[in-house]
Amino acid sequence: MPGRARRRYTTFLVSVTPERSGKASSPRVYAVMKASAEEALAAVRNLAEAPASVALVGGLSTRVAKALKLKPDEPRPV
Repeated sequence: MPGRARRRYTTFLVSVTPERSGKASSPRVYAVMKASAEEALAAVRNLAEAPASVALVGGLSTRVAKALKLKPDEPRPV
């Protein structure tokens, strides 16, 4: 009897840079476990304030994600 299909997650690093012209502000980076890069970008885009640039900047290994105790669908600033 086959079990249910297991969803595979990847930990993505997503950068959010506010688009303020008058004030220099540093980007914020989030780690998020999602099945695809598009889902990760959408999850972080929902957290970002209105005028912000969101970009995928990298990923984390499974070992590091476990050490940080990341959970699926829960973006966390790093």
